[in-house]
Amino acid sequence: MIRQKQLLLVLLIGAGVWLTSCQSQPKPVKTAQPAANPAPGPKAGQYSSRYEEEFENIFKLARQGKWDEAEAWVNALAAKAPDDESVKRVQGWVAKQRQFLREKNIEDKIREIDAKNSDLNPSLPRLLTESKDRGLPPRQDVREAIQKMDAIPYFPENFGKTVRQKSRMFDLESPESRMAKILDKEISVHLDNVTLEAIIFTVGQQEGINFVADKALPAFKQTLSVNLDRVKLGEFLRYVARNLDVQFQIGQDLIWIVDAKDPHKLMEETRVFRLRHGFIMPASFGPEDVTRVTTTAANVSSVTETQKMLKFVNDNAPTNPVIETVIKQFFTGSKYLIDYERNVIVARGTPEQLEVLEKIVEEFDRPVQQVLIEARFITISETAFLKLGAAWETGRSTTPTIEGEDYTGLGKFSEINKDYSTGIGKTWTNLFPKILGRTELSATITALQQSGESQTLSAPRLTLVNNLPAMISDGKVQYYYEEYAVKQTLGQYVTASSLVPAGKPTKITSGVSLYVLASIGGDGRSILLALKPQVNQEVQMTTFAKVQDFDQYGRVSGTFEIKLPEYRTQELATRAVIKSGQTVVMGGVLEREQRKFVESVPVLGSIPIIGAAFRRRTEINRPRYLLIFVTATLLSENGELVLPEEDTTGKTAPASKTLSLPTPPATPPAAPATPTAPAKP
Repeated sequence: MIRQKQLLLVLLIGAGVWLTSCQSQPKPVKTAQPAANPAPGPKAGQYSSRYEEEFENIFKLARQGKWDEAEAWVNALAAKAPDDESVKRVQGWVAKQRQFLREKNIEDKIREIDAKNSDLNPSLPRLLTESKDRGLPPRQDVREAIQKMDAIPYFPENFGKTVRQKSRMFDLESPESRMAKILDKEISVHLDNVTLEAIIFTVGQQEGINFVADKALPAFKQTLSVNLDRVKLGEFLRYVARNLDVQFQIGQDLIWIVDAKDPHKLMEETRVFRLRHGFIMPASFGPEDVTRVTTTAANVSSVTETQKMLKFVNDNAPTNPVIETVIKQFFTGSKYLIDYERNVIVARGTPEQLEVLEKIVEEFDRPVQQVLIEARFITISETAFLKLGAAWETGRSTTPTIEGEDYTGLGKFSEINKDYSTGIGKTWTNLFPKILGRTELSATITALQQSGESQTLSAPRLTLVNNLPAMISDGKVQYYYEEYAVKQTLGQYVTASSLVPAGKPTKITSGVSLYVLASIGGDGRSILLALKPQVNQEVQMTTFAKVQDFDQYGRVSGTFEIKLPEYRTQELATRAVIKSGQTVVMGGVLEREQRKFVESVPVLGSIPIIGAAFRRRTEINRPRYLLIFVTATLLSENGELVLPEEDTTGKTAPASKTLSLPTPPATPPAAPATPTAPAKP
């Protein structure tokens, strides 16, 4: 009996649900409450109920297609009530519809005329007067002219082609003359108490060297004792020049000897150096603003010019290339000129001075080292984070220790097991920044992807020059003002004041940005990184203050809101030393992911009263962690990735030893026991 009653109750409920779904529910009517302080007129942005009769007349004309008369009526009404929102709405609608119908009428007439002139709709006179050769191929001369026009290329023949050629090789070193080669010849001289003139010309006769000198030089009168055995001639001449104030200038077939104190007698020459590589110059266009100030004092006018340059790559590149700075400090020639467009250095000086410049160019005209930076910004759930080997917990006892499950095998260290001060099992993830190899990085990324609980925010890549910073950003840019000025408007009876923005707006970026600086070691293996990743999310402009202006009656005449940005930022800044191809892991920053979901059964979930039984609301509030992977790889001159070779020699650094005096024992050692004689049988 009880089961029959339950079955009857279920059938009645099902019938009620079916009848309810087949009927339309009337919408509840809200009873208008009388306003406490009714306004005398409509507020801004609301439609009034006035001019109903005029509106009906305008709509009647619109239904009849009399748009010109409707526009005349609404324009007259707009002149009568220019501030009424309803009139503005109807006026805009009438003007828009009238223009649309007019354009549609014009298009219909154009299509009607085109349809009559179409070949698909010929008329009887056109069929009778149509040419017989219509539709036949053109004549031969016409075809040849068309083919000739088609044969003319629109683009040059070399457009889009790739040509590979060897780079031009320049002879950096100057060709050595016969006299320059003789300077490397070994000589032997044994003379006692003779003049420099006799020594020089004796060596010239023995070795076949042409010396040209003024015998009136004071150095030629000095006496020397020389005992040389297999010494290079160039070294001997440098010694004489340094101690006797003379200079030997090497020519093609002879050597000039002049007074080193007289610069007018120096033999200078001009050389051109062609550089193989370019320069690192400031990345800026011409000055946008030039200010000149003329100052006159004591009948002397001086002009000061100030230029404002805008750098589109603000990497702190030097104003002058380094090679130019080195030439200024170490090249002692008379003059030089650098052509940055043609990579040419023109210098004038003595052969010895030009030899110094040649060595400078040889050392500094080398390829600039580059580094490829690959970054990955990934957010993962707490579960995936713990599986990678970190348990961020505090305030627990030393035992037991909870450790995450390490899927990658990266969390094992030979000498780091547990931190009993906090009770946290030390693994690789909470020892940030962590350095990974290519194999370890691949395993880590694979584990994150297989977990299904990771999300990649951004994966930027950029190439930067050694010791020059770089930045990459991806996100939405917004601007806001930090300064405001008061603007006053003078009226007949009152003075109105308002706030207006002043100064330049401040930029804020919502998204991901990475600032990086790489310094390559001299061994070509290590890279010193300075990293600053930053993530800005949930950027929104919130009202900071509200300023109101009042009229002479104390009513609010204007309102101005000052809005400032509010956002969530995640930022790290660190330095790390890695090898080429290795990865720095940073992160562990926690954020909360909050979501709300409403699940319902179709139709049944919308039924009043009982619909709540067919709906379910779910709220998710779970933590997510931010992990940042930055990989740095050296690039060769040809753009190839350079990875260091593993050291297979087995050499290790010498182990350090601590030397100390032996500590005396706490108790004296026991005396050795005296052996006993064996017992007699």
